[in-house]
Amino acid sequence: MPFFHHEVVKKSLVSIMEKKNDRLWGLLGECFSTGLITMNQMMKGFGRVAESLDDLALDVPDADKQFTRYVDQAKAEGWLDSSFSFSRSGHPVENGFCS
Repeated sequence: MPFFHHEVVKKSLVSIMEKKNDRLWGLLGECFSTGLITMNQMMKGFGRVAESLDDLALDVPDADKQFTRYVDQAKAEGWLDSSFSFSRSGHPVENGFCS
């Protein structure tokens, strides 16, 4: 279901960070370029990963650093709106307010 693609984004990002699986990054790019996954679903998926960074850091010590790099890369590739950001606590920030 298209409204559930944010879950695919979330699980892919977690797997990319845990297993250093950059092939999944390419798959996300292909899904975005074909319109299968929209920017809105990318934003939701990245936001859900941001919310779970503290837990992810238990398995991936540099999760925060990796996530920041992937957010920057996703913005550069046009997957995320330039307004997407997250606080140091891992919570997504929209329009300057923590959600």
